Formats: sequence, structure tokens, C-alpha cells
Amino acid sequence: MNKRLSVDSLRVFRTVVQTGNMSKAALLLNLSQSAVSWKLRRLEDHLQCQLFTRIDGKSVPTEKGSVLLRHAENILTEHDNAVAYFSPSALRGKLRIGVTEHISMTEICGVISTFTHHHPEVDIQLVVEQSHLLRQHFSEGSLEIILHQDFTGTASPEDQVLWSEKLYWCATPAWRYESDKCLKLITWGPDCYYRSLAEEKLRQSKIPFTVMLECPSVAGMLAAITTGLGVGIINQYSIDKAVCNVSGFEMMMPLPSVDCLLRVNEYRFNPASEAFCQMLTRVMHKQR
Repeated sequence: MNKRLSVDSLRVFRTVVQTGNMSKAALLLNLSQSAVSWKLRRLEDHLQCQLFTRIDGKSVPTEKGSVLLRHAENILTEHDNAVAYFSPSALRGKLRIGVTEHISMTEICGVISTFTHHHPEVDIQLVVEQSHLLRQHFSEGSLEIILHQDFTGTASPEDQVLWSEKLYWCATPAWRYESDKCLKLITWGPDCYYRSLAEEKLRQSKIPFTVMLECPSVAGMLAAITTGLGVGIINQYSIDKAVCNVSGFEMMMPLPSVDCLLRVNEYRFNPASEAFCQMLTRVMHKQR
């Protein structure tokens, strides 16, 4: 039996595993979605097994797919090391990037993975914080690039607007507002502007509330809301299928939109920073 694995097919396979989505993988790899689908189908035919299954709308590797992923990681690492040795990128140095978790970590990490594949000598350090902390670190000079959020129309002149999105009051589908009881609020840390917004809106509507949970992560917020612990404000691209927007609150307490912003230190010359931002904006704009 003479089976040979295509490096290109393995790279497509790994990227789909990382993103959980063929269309996102296609954008990161600069391929059409049909090309990604065709390469995966050819790989499955070649190995005579199913590599993916669908769970909650995501492409998840099967048991054999997980085995292939381990081998693919090793093969691609050695392949990329060899290519980098014989055709090295001119980019060198460090790149310190700050990201708010409200922006999809899957997409950001996918861009970083692709960038480091092309420029292995660039050492990327990623910091995940709330937006106000990212802006503080940026002003102190410890971050060269930040991806942060603010209310639409409030961006600084040094910010580039990547996209805008809505905010929603979210709860589990079974949740019902009871006016005779104190509302339980699921929220971020005390300094987060999502929390300040929620508290301001509830006070204006004279709805008594208590903070049931403070959580610094999107996953934690969604888990608390999904299990029915209370209500929280979630941005459009973080909403999970297990939660839904509270239409009554949307009418009573409408929420503003937010801008997702890119801020770059233009006073510190770094070719790697420029190359990374070009890749990032290209992928993010296509996905939206």
C-alpha cells in the first residue's frame, strides 16, 4: 500500500480543525471554500475514513481525524522549519499584540498562526485583556498593536474601525423577567464599560438588580447565562446558540452599537507590525 499525504491537504485539514469552519479556513489560507472542501474530500478518500463530524454547527475531528491531527502537526512543523531555513522571511523581531476577548479569539489565533507560518522569525506575544486595560498598556508602550472595542462614534483619531456590531441583552430561552423580583445581572469586571452600560440602563428603567456574577471571560459569561443564572449584555459576534436576546429589554432599554478598533504604534518602526496588520484587516474584513 503506497499512501502519500499532501502537505497542502494537511495544512487545510489542520486549519479547519483550528477554526471549526471551512469558510474561515479558506480565508486564512487564501483559498476558495470549494477548494478547501475538495482537498478535504480527497484526503478522506485517500485515507478511506471520515475525518470530520458536525457538532453545534462546527466541524470537529472524528477519532481518526484526531489521530491524523497529531501527525499533521509534526509533519507541518518539520516541513515549515525546512522551508524557513532555505527561504527565510526578512522579517525579524518581536511583536506585542493586545486583544479584547470580545473579538473572536479563534479568528485572531488563526491569523497569528498563518502569520508565524510565513514569518517564523517574528516572535509574537499575545495579551488578552479588557479594552480599557489594553488602551492603558498601549499608552505605556508595552503593546504595539491593540484590537479593542468602544461605543460607535467614540473612536480616537489613531484608531482604525474594522467593523461595527450590536449589543444584546441575553438570557436563556426559558428565562422570564419577573418585575416583583430583583434582577440578577451577569457581567464583566467592575471597570468594564459593558457593565457600566447595563447598570445605567437598569437604573434609568427603575429595575432593581444585583450582580450575580462577575466574570472576565466570554465563555464564563455564556456559561452563566446558559444555565439560567441571570441576564447579561453580549456583543453580536460572541452570542452562542444556547442564549437568546431578551426582546422586551431590547425595546425598553435599547443598547448602542460598538466599534471593533485597531490601534497601531506608528512612532515605533516595525515592518512586522505593518505586515501583520495588513493580513489581519484583509481576513477580518472578508469574514464580515
